[in-house]
Amino acid sequence: MKRDEEKPFLEHLEDLRWVIIKSLIALVSGSLLCFIETKPVMAILLKPLKASGEDPQKVLRVLGVVDPLSVQLQISLLGGLVLSLPFILYFVAQFIIPGLTPAEVKLLFPIFSCGAILFIGGILFCYFILLPQTLQFFSAYNKWMGIQTDWTLQNYSNFVVQMLVSFGLAFELPLVVILLGILGIINSATLSRYRRHAIVVIVIAAACITPTSDPLTLFLLSVPMYLLYEGSLWVLKTIENRKRVQKDHSPELLP
Repeated sequence: MKRDEEKPFLEHLEDLRWVIIKSLIALVSGSLLCFIETKPVMAILLKPLKASGEDPQKVLRVLGVVDPLSVQLQISLLGGLVLSLPFILYFVAQFIIPGLTPAEVKLLFPIFSCGAILFIGGILFCYFILLPQTLQFFSAYNKWMGIQTDWTLQNYSNFVVQMLVSFGLAFELPLVVILLGILGIINSATLSRYRRHAIVVIVIAAACITPTSDPLTLFLLSVPMYLLYEGSLWVLKTIENRKRVQKDHSPELLP
């Protein structure tokens, strides 16, 4: 449908209803697949614990009768969300593209791609670097306190899931900053001037995002977020310089 052919409001609601239905079908299908293949997914979640030097069979316990089922449902829902996310984004794009200008459509794919790459990058950073170090820190801390490490499976899975999602969302910071800059809400000069304030905000945000308040986890999240902040500042400066050059070389309109 062309942009100048406006749909009635009820047809837009119908399209939105189908987007929600198709997204739910994708989510349920992905969750069902992960529920059937719970063991491989669980092996992925247990890998950081093994990398920290602990044996899951000796460290993890189940206290409640239905705790294993609750953990399986939680893991299935998370895995289903990850598997269905590309399809959900595709359905959402189908819904919003007809109402966008050609210039906005050109920006849509890079924005979605950068967002997905940053989110996955945050998850991978947390999974391979941060989680093993954090688990090793707490295990060593328990030994220093003279306490035997004995965690419940539900507590461990909640911790791992929260950490992965938190870091995935935290790594979206450059995309948010660049989008605000493109929209003209902020500029690189403002970001440079309030760099010290940004450090404080990043530390506070890292403390709110992470499920723990230990200094190690806070440091390992704050440093990448600040580096991403500096990277987004550099990208925003580059965009502004290009716009300035294009404006200087553009021919002036004659009256």
